[in-house]
Amino acid sequence: GSFSRCELPRAGRSATATRRRLSCKRADMLALRAFSPVLTAAALARPPATVARRGSIAACGGSSRWHACMSARDAAAWPADKVRSQFVSFFEAKQHSPVASSPVVPYDDPTLLFANAGMNQFKPLFVGQAAPGSALAKLKRATNSQKCIRAGGKHNDLEDVGMDTYHHTFFEMLGNWSFGDYFKEEAIDWAWELLTQVYGLPPDRFYATYFEGDEGLGLAPDEEARQLWLRYLPEERVLPGNAKDNFWEMGDVGPCGPCSELHYDRIGGRDAAHLVNMDDPDVLEVWNLVFMQFNREAGGLLRPLPAKSVDTGMGFERLVSILQDVRSNYDTDVFAPIFAEIEAVTGAPPYGGALAADASAVLPGTAVGRDTAYRVVADHIRTLSTAIADGALPSNEGRGYVLRRILRRAVRYGRQMLGAEEGFFTRLVPAAVGSLSAAFPELAEQQGHVQAVIADEEAAFSSMLSRGIKEFNSRAEAIKQTGGGGFDGASAFFLYDSMGFPLDLTELMAREAGLAVDVSGFQAAMEEQKARSAAAAAASKGDGALLTLGPEQTARLADEGVAFTDDSFKFDLGADAGATVRAIYGAGGFVDAAEAGGGETLGVVLDRSSFFSQAGGQVPDVGSLVEAGGGATFRVSSVQSFGGYVLHVGSLESGSLSAGDSVACNVDGERRRRISKSHTLTHAINLALHQVLGEGVSQKGSLVDDSKARFDFSHGKAMSAAECERVEALVRTMVAEALPVHIQTVPLDKALAINNLRAVFGERYPDPVRVVSIGPEVPALLAAPESDEWEQYSIELCGGTHIPSTSDFGSFALVEECAVAKGVRRVVGVAGELAAEAEAAGAALQSRIAELTASAAGEAAAGEVEATRKGLTALKLEVDAATTSVHVKVALRDSIAAADREWLKRAKQLSAGEADRAAAAAVAE
Repeated sequence: GSFSRCELPRAGRSATATRRRLSCKRADMLALRAFSPVLTAAALARPPATVARRGSIAACGGSSRWHACMSARDAAAWPADKVRSQFVSFFEAKQHSPVASSPVVPYDDPTLLFANAGMNQFKPLFVGQAAPGSALAKLKRATNSQKCIRAGGKHNDLEDVGMDTYHHTFFEMLGNWSFGDYFKEEAIDWAWELLTQVYGLPPDRFYATYFEGDEGLGLAPDEEARQLWLRYLPEERVLPGNAKDNFWEMGDVGPCGPCSELHYDRIGGRDAAHLVNMDDPDVLEVWNLVFMQFNREAGGLLRPLPAKSVDTGMGFERLVSILQDVRSNYDTDVFAPIFAEIEAVTGAPPYGGALAADASAVLPGTAVGRDTAYRVVADHIRTLSTAIADGALPSNEGRGYVLRRILRRAVRYGRQMLGAEEGFFTRLVPAAVGSLSAAFPELAEQQGHVQAVIADEEAAFSSMLSRGIKEFNSRAEAIKQTGGGGFDGASAFFLYDSMGFPLDLTELMAREAGLAVDVSGFQAAMEEQKARSAAAAAASKGDGALLTLGPEQTARLADEGVAFTDDSFKFDLGADAGATVRAIYGAGGFVDAAEAGGGETLGVVLDRSSFFSQAGGQVPDVGSLVEAGGGATFRVSSVQSFGGYVLHVGSLESGSLSAGDSVACNVDGERRRRISKSHTLTHAINLALHQVLGEGVSQKGSLVDDSKARFDFSHGKAMSAAECERVEALVRTMVAEALPVHIQTVPLDKALAINNLRAVFGERYPDPVRVVSIGPEVPALLAAPESDEWEQYSIELCGGTHIPSTSDFGSFALVEECAVAKGVRRVVGVAGELAAEAEAAGAALQSRIAELTASAAGEAAAGEVEATRKGLTALKLEVDAATTSVHVKVALRDSIAAADREWLKRAKQLSAGEADRAAAAAVAE
């Protein structure tokens, strides 16, 4: 009855006109809450007239009819691809270099699970640690659309996805950057120009915020930004913001600074200043302009960065929704194709845009449950497709565990809320890839791999889901029988941690069973696990890992005139390694001198060095620094590079060492030669794998030390013994051919033009870059870069150390092949004496099998049969533990299994004979 005065809005009518015709009061909206728990958050959060905004999927009658309904002002004028390209081209015209999105897997930043902001790949520039000579170090201005995932760590939007219209785990971040070039004035001017003049958005819909200062941090208000905004906006729409909203930080440590946000009022014609930063879906942050001035150190201390920079980020999906004049990111052409595919694959009713007042209203069989599932599934298939295409894989730890949780959440929502059948999620991959591949073509290249990974994970979770439900029911029944009314937090965490159940699923099932989940107990168990994980991670790094040169330290070295370490001598063990100590660094900071006997781990910075610092999978050199007068010996146990400064980590064994002392760099040469042999070996293995398994192979990691070459690569199944034997044979052929190893530094663009060149995905390479070629000389490669002849040779970009010829391998054996993760295999190869030992071990085991089975099983007595079978069992254990070629080990196991079958057959014959004789004796009696 209270809703008889309400009039439904008509598509195409302006928001203002619609509001005038709708006479419902807010009290009527609240009355609806009492009537139904499925009151949309939209109806409570904005004027009732905007329940079905013009152009929304809901107003158009569902996802399948969306394209026929969008107004000309919306998607036709600003399709998503045009919005993205216009942003990049605008800043290109402002002398910004267009930079490709980095992978969402930050291969060179261990502080991040995923790339969660556009600035991640530029972090070395902000902190003054960009490798000298690299393309990154040359940037002054940049722009792009960056693939981002926020689903773990400090920035985690996972549990919010689906519950509203604007949170995502995967999104694109449009950004422009200045690295010590322009600052606040240009950033603000260009942001205003793009939004109001290029995109044509009404200026009176915008509000700007600035940092109000923070006494606790010792920071004054950002009055400069405020005055710059007052040139475009009236004072009442330039608003102060606290550190939470207007001081941007990427994580607990790292670059940070005051920021200025632009907020947009979707409705307009009103004063919405009080709704800024209040999570109102109609007054939303559009663009964040971060003025990068500081670096947060461990412990919370803020240090000035070497140079002031600008980092801006604008949510692509949000901007598209504004330009297409729809109220939700999910109502744009970014999501419409995926929604249409979800509808087709699951057979569910069309998406209707319903939102829940709280999570308790998200139930199967309801409109809000259905539409929440649409949003969850569409978002999560984009996240999984992008992450897997960029090299991540679901697993039980780190980013892999986050991806597994996302996949299981999507599958659970689809199965439970949409009635989808097993395998539905895999079938959505082409739609997700198709919606993104124009901007990120690498997705289309990896579509088959993505589908295979998701298919396996989806099938595994379907089985686990059944077991988890059984486990929940068992625990819930036990609680009820004891008279309890609560589902304990420890049990909820067990389901989360071991069964992949998100907390909201456990809460839903508990409500259906008449129980309440102890959420605080769940959170306590979660914190305990986090503490254990953090302690384990810290322990794995060792004491030496505690010594790192951060931006404060590298800036201090630069300010004191300390030049970058010249480590060009590292490629020649015989080069003059005389050096001068430029700085000594300990746990307490820089010191002028150090004495032996304290046992403290120290780091020494030299003006030049012949030590190889850890990089590209190659372990660092070890050795010693000996003071010219013989008065001090510093034992080097690790070598790391930080922004051009090489830090020699170790301990002072004798004497004293001071800045300015002359030292000799004594690298452990024999160890280095073995490491170099292993590194060249990974190149040979890489080539052989491509020749045997095909071009789908791509490097996923490596470890090069003085005993082995470990190589991880993408491949969907275990290698057969025959494939392992072929790889081994190809490498041995390279040994026999004694191919020379040529190394030359060339411009990066010329190197990348060489046919069959291999580089590690996600790796940053300097310009110029070292080309390592096994066989042809590098000038020949550059003279005919497109030649098919190069297909048969190993040609890679590499900054490691190598041997001069493949003949130095001496011999080769592929001694291990195993799985690392879904879709990633690992092989281990050894060379020289270790390879010869592996070959000898295989031959010896084969001889012992032959000796043990020399007698004919068919004539053997019972005692011999028993002894032989025991011997075969013992030999099988020895084979399993032996280091020998993979294919040889398989052949040995097959020989043992075949022999054991023959001797088992004889044992059964003897047993049957005994039984027959016993029966005959019994009859005779």
